[in-house]
Amino acid sequence: MPPAEPRRRRSRTIYEQDDVAEASPSTSDLSKRRRTGLVHRSHGDQETAEMSDESPEYSRKIKRDSSTNGLGSSADQHDPGAIVRVRVENFVTYKNAEFLPGPNLNMVIGPNGTGKSSLVCAICLGLGYHPKHLGRASHVGEFVKHGEDSAIIEVELQKRPRDRANHVIRVQINREDNGRRWWLNGRESSHKAIQELTRLLRIQIDNLCQFLPQDKVAEFAGLTPTRLLEETLRAAAPEEVLEWQMRLKTLYKEHSELKTQVEASSDTLKNLESRQQGLQADVDRLREREAIRQKVTDLKGARAVAEYDDKRHRYTAAKQRGKDTRKKLEDLQRACEPALEAVQQKQAYRAQIEPVIQERKRGLHNAEAAGEQALRRIDEMEDKMKQEASAAEAQDKALKTLKGVIGTKRAKLRELEAKLKDKPPEFTPSDWNVKIRQQENRLQEMEGERRTLSERFAELKDRNAAKTGALVRLQKNAENLTSQQGKKLTQLRNTHADAAKGWEWLQDNQDQFDKEVFGPPLLSCSVTDTRYSDHIQALLAQDDFVCFTCQSPNDHKKLSNQFYRVMGISVSIRTCASNYASFQPPIPKSRLRDLGLDAYAIDFLEGPEPVLAMLCAEKKLHTSGVALADISDAQYEQLVGTERIGAWATGGRVYRVSRRREYGPGATSTAAKTFRNGRFWTDQPVDEAERAEIERQIADIQSEINETKHEARELRAQKDQISEREKEVQAEIESLKLQKSELQKAATQYATLGDKIALVKSELESHGKEVAATRERASEHRARSDEVMLEKAHAVLQHKDVLPRIRDAHQALLDAQIRLIEAESDVKMLEERNKDIVRLLDEVKNEIHQMKGECEQLKEDARAAKDKVGDAINHNQDRLAYLTELTQGKTVDDLDDEIGAEESKLEYIHAVDPMVLRQFKKRAQEIQNLTQQKEGLAARFDSLTRKIQELREKWEPQVDALVSRINDAFAYNFEQINCAGQVDIHKDENDFEQWAIEIKVKFRQNETLQQLNQHRQSGGERAVSTIFYLMALQSMAQAPFRVVDEINQGMDPRNERMVHERMVEIACREHTSQYFLITPKLLTGLRYDPRMRVLCIASGEHMPTEGGKLDFSKLVSIQRAVKAAA
Repeated sequence: MPPAEPRRRRSRTIYEQDDVAEASPSTSDLSKRRRTGLVHRSHGDQETAEMSDESPEYSRKIKRDSSTNGLGSSADQHDPGAIVRVRVENFVTYKNAEFLPGPNLNMVIGPNGTGKSSLVCAICLGLGYHPKHLGRASHVGEFVKHGEDSAIIEVELQKRPRDRANHVIRVQINREDNGRRWWLNGRESSHKAIQELTRLLRIQIDNLCQFLPQDKVAEFAGLTPTRLLEETLRAAAPEEVLEWQMRLKTLYKEHSELKTQVEASSDTLKNLESRQQGLQADVDRLREREAIRQKVTDLKGARAVAEYDDKRHRYTAAKQRGKDTRKKLEDLQRACEPALEAVQQKQAYRAQIEPVIQERKRGLHNAEAAGEQALRRIDEMEDKMKQEASAAEAQDKALKTLKGVIGTKRAKLRELEAKLKDKPPEFTPSDWNVKIRQQENRLQEMEGERRTLSERFAELKDRNAAKTGALVRLQKNAENLTSQQGKKLTQLRNTHADAAKGWEWLQDNQDQFDKEVFGPPLLSCSVTDTRYSDHIQALLAQDDFVCFTCQSPNDHKKLSNQFYRVMGISVSIRTCASNYASFQPPIPKSRLRDLGLDAYAIDFLEGPEPVLAMLCAEKKLHTSGVALADISDAQYEQLVGTERIGAWATGGRVYRVSRRREYGPGATSTAAKTFRNGRFWTDQPVDEAERAEIERQIADIQSEINETKHEARELRAQKDQISEREKEVQAEIESLKLQKSELQKAATQYATLGDKIALVKSELESHGKEVAATRERASEHRARSDEVMLEKAHAVLQHKDVLPRIRDAHQALLDAQIRLIEAESDVKMLEERNKDIVRLLDEVKNEIHQMKGECEQLKEDARAAKDKVGDAINHNQDRLAYLTELTQGKTVDDLDDEIGAEESKLEYIHAVDPMVLRQFKKRAQEIQNLTQQKEGLAARFDSLTRKIQELREKWEPQVDALVSRINDAFAYNFEQINCAGQVDIHKDENDFEQWAIEIKVKFRQNETLQQLNQHRQSGGERAVSTIFYLMALQSMAQAPFRVVDEINQGMDPRNERMVHERMVEIACREHTSQYFLITPKLLTGLRYDPRMRVLCIASGEHMPTEGGKLDFSKLVSIQRAVKAAA
C-alpha cells in the first residue's frame, strides 16, 4: 500500500483567523484543530503552547504546496481504541490544554518541567486507572493544580467500526476527598462502566509492556521472568491465548493437587495394607480366643441352667419335708397336753405377778423423783441466795468506784478553773505562715538550682559517654592500622564505605540467614603467592573485591532487603549455589607450561570455597591463566585457538578473547592492555599520616573528656553545697512549724476551757445521781436474798414429807419380787418332771425351725440361680433352649470340668489386645473407602491430564511462535547496534506458573549473553534493552496505543540515535498501534517519518497569552532564513 500523502499546514492568514477563537475549543471544532495541529491554552501559572511538527521533508513540502490542508488518506486514521484527543483543566501544571496525537508514532518533546509526563498521567487517570501505575502520587487529589479545588480530564478514543461515534470519557477529580465523577459520551456514568469500556478496547495501562511511565522504567527490568511472560502475552497475544493460559494454570494447579492426593492416597493405602497384613496373625489368634471364650460363656450359661434345676429340685424336696415335720409336732402336742396343763397354770400365775412388779417399780420411781425434785429446789434457792449476795457486793464496789471518779472530776474541775485564770500569749496564724512560706520559697529556689545542675550533669554524662565511645572506636582504628585484617578493613572503608557498613552489620547478624553469608573477597580471600597478585587483580573489577556472596536465593533476598531498603546502601550481592569442586580446569595444569602459563588464577587464591566458587562462576578464574613472563606469538596463537581459555594475564599485560559463535569458529577478537599494580591483597605499610590523624583525634577527645570530668566535679561540689543549705532551711521550717503548733494548741485549749468546765460539772452531777441509784440497788438485792432463804426452808420441809413414801414403795416392791421368785421355782419343778416331753417337743420345734431356714436358703439360692440364667440368656428364649440342650445328660460338675478344659486352652493361646480386632475391622473399612477414593481421584487425574494436554497443544505452539517472533525482532534490533540479544521461553514441565520469559543481552565483545536484571546491566543498557523489547512487541501489540516516558535518558548518543531510528522504522509501519514517546531531549540529524507526529511543549513566563499565537512553523522558517543568510 503506498504511503499516505503528508498533511499540509495552513498559511499564516489562516492561523491569524484562529487567534480570535475561544481558549478551549469545543468538540465540534475537532477537524479544524487536527488541520492546524495547534493547541490553544488559557491563562495559567505557566503559559504553554503545543503544535504538531512533522519531519523536515514535511515542512519543505508545505512550502511547495500550502493550499492543501486535508487529513490525508485513510492510512492516517486512528485504530479503534487509539487516543484521538486529550483535554485537561487545572491538572498538575496545566490550567487548560488540549492534545491531538496522531495515529502512529507521537514524539512528545520539551524541556524538563514543562508537563510532558503530565500527559501520561492524564491518559492513565482519565481512562480510570489507579495512580499506582504511574509510580508518583498515591491519591488522585494530588494531581489537581495547586490552588484549585478540582481538575477535569477528557479523553476521546477512536470508535470501533460498529460504534456510531468516538468514545469521550470525562472525569472530574476533587482535591478535598479524592473523589471522582465520570461521564461517558456526555452522560454521567460510573467507574465500573469506564473500566469495562477500556477492557473491551483492550487498553492495558496496567501492563508495563504497553504503558511505561517515567517512574516505572527501572521497574520493567525488575520484573520477574514469570511476570514478564504474563505481561508479554497480555500485550501481544490474542485474548484466547490469555484465557488458555489462565485455564492451564487453574487446571495444572488442580492437577498438582490431585497428583499429591493420589500419591498420598497410594502411600496411605500401601501403609494400611502393610499394617493390615502384620495384624492378620494376631487377628486369627484373637478370633480363636474369642471362639473359645464364647464356648466358655455358653458352658457357664449351661452350668447356670443346670444349677438352677438342681436348686429348684432341692427346694421342692425341703418344702415337703417341712410339711411332714409340722404334722409330727401337732400329733406330739395332742398326746402330751394333760401333762403340760399344770405347768401352763403356774406359768400363767407367774405372768400375772410380773406386771405387778412393774407397777410397783414405777411407784418407787415416782416417789424417788419427788424427793429429787425437792433437793433440786433446795439447791436452786441456795444458788439464788449466792447470786443476790454477789449482786449486792458488786453494787458496793461500783459505789466505791463512783466515789473515786467523783473525787477525780472535782480535782480536774479545780485544775480547769485555775487554767482559766492563766491566759496564754496572743497567737496569729498568718504571721507564722508567712515565716514558713519564706523558708519554703528559699527551699524551692535551691531545688531549682539543684535541678539545673543535675540537668547539666546529665548532659556532661551523655557527652562523656559519646566521647568515650568515639575514643574506643579511634583506638580500635589505631590498632587496625597495624594488623593485617585491620589494614584490609581500612582499605575497604576507604574504597567502598557502603560495603564496610554492610560487613559490620553482617558480622552481628549472621544468625539471621539459612546458610553462611560471606563478606567482600577483599577481606575473606588472600593471594598465596604475592608475585601473582597484580595478575589476578587485573582479571577482576572493583565490584568483584567488594561484593557479598550468598549461598541461597532466600538469603540473597534477605540481604538485599536489609542493604537496599532498610540501610539504604548500594552494595553488590551475588549468589552462587554451585559446589567449588564442580569448577574444573578446562586444560590439565601439566599442559599449561606449554602454553606459557604458570597456573590458573584461582590456584593462587585461598578463601572460603563459596567465595572462590562465586569468582569462578562470575569471572571464570578457573579458566583464566597467569604467568610472570609474557607469552610468545606461537603460544598466543595456541591460546586463542584452544577456545577454552578466555582470558590470561602474563608479564605486564592482560588478554581477553571474545568469540562470536554465530559467525563461525574463526570469528574472534582479542583485547590486550597493560595493567597497573593492584590496589588490594598487598602488604601495604602503615599510613603514618592516617595514624597521626587518629592520634591527634584521640588526644583531642581525651582532652575534652578531662574537661568534662573537671566540670562534672565542680557541679557535684555545688550540688553538695546546695544539699547542706537545703538541710538547714528544712530544719528551720520544722522548727517554725513546731512553734506554731505549740502556740496554736495552747490557744485552742484556752478557747475550750469554758466548755470543758461545764462538761465536768455536768458529769459530777450525773455521778451523784448514779451513787444514789447504786445504794438503792444494793438494798434491793439484800431484801431479795432474805426472801430466797424463806423459800429454801419450805423446800427442806417438803423433802422431809417425801421420805416415808419412798420407804413404803420400796417395801411393796420387795413383797412382789418374793412372790415372783416362788412362782418361777414352781414352774421349774414342774418342767423338770416333764423334761423328756418338753425336750422331745423342743427337738421337733428346732427341726421345724431348721427346715424353715433351709427352705428359705434354698429358695434364695434358686432365685439367684434363676437370675444368673436370666443374665446368661438376656431374654433370648432361643438361647435358653440352646443352653438347656447343652445340659442334657450333664451335671454341674461335668460342666465345670468342660469349662476348666476350655479355659486351659485359652492359657495356651497368647493373649492379644482386643483393640487389635477393632483396629483390623476399622482399617479394612478404611482400605475399602480409600481404594474407592483413589480410583475416583485417579479418574479425575487422568481426565485433567487429557484436558491439560489438549489445551497445551493449542496454547504452546502459539506462545512459541509469539516468542520466536519477539526473539527475531529483538535480536535484529541488537544486531543493528553491534550487540546481541535473545528472548527465550523457560518451560517448567512441572508447573505452568513457572513458565517465564528470559531476556539475555550482551553489550561487549568479551561478554557472554547475560540475563537482563537490575543488577547486571547499567541504567543505559537496561533502557536500550527495554525499548528494544517493547519495539519487538510493536507489530504484535493488541492494545490500541502504547506509552514510553523518557526511556532514552540513560543512553549514550550512539545508542540513542540507533534506538530512535529503529523506533521510527517500526512504529511508523502500516497497521501498527499508536505510540507515544516522551523525551526531554533529542539529538540533531535524527530520522523522521511522514507518519510520525512531533508534539512540542513549550512553557515559561514569556509565552503568549493565547497559545495559538506561537507558530512553530514560522519559527522554523525564520531559523532557516537566518542560516541561509549566514
